[in-house]
Amino acid sequence: MLRKTDEKWSREEADSLIRDLHEMDMHELRVLWAELFGNICYSHSSRFVRRRLEWRINTLVSGGISERALKRAEEIMDDTLLRVKVHRFRIREDERVPVRQTIRKLYHGEVHEVHCSERGIEYRGRRFRSLSAVATHIAGYHVSCTKFFGVYAKKARQ
Repeated sequence: MLRKTDEKWSREEADSLIRDLHEMDMHELRVLWAELFGNICYSHSSRFVRRRLEWRINTLVSGGISERALKRAEEIMDDTLLRVKVHRFRIREDERVPVRQTIRKLYHGEVHEVHCSERGIEYRGRRFRSLSAVATHIAGYHVSCTKFFGVYAKKARQ
């Protein structure tokens, strides 16, 4: 049941489909999303999906987005205006990791050695993404690397 997406719709067709939206289950909504938007719907909120589908149907009734509106949207979406947020946790974790060193920790009567290098963090032949992951693996519950290994940021040590 492929719907026409490249030509203008009539108001009656649109109103009929919008009424049908409220009777559809999530699977049917996702199929309709794929037909109207041309990509996969990842949302789990049926309310959000219905609203976006209603918007898309009404856009198709009016003939689509005008060239002027598309041009203005491209002007607004200047790449220099986009801000990329760097996660503070990763920065702080990287500051804690002493490169080319071995950290030793006595825990429950056993000495644990963690080797830190440019390639990553190794513990007993296994590679980990962070010191906190190693600490969690050894302790068996989530614990930060600062608390477990006593490793602090370079700034705090100076």
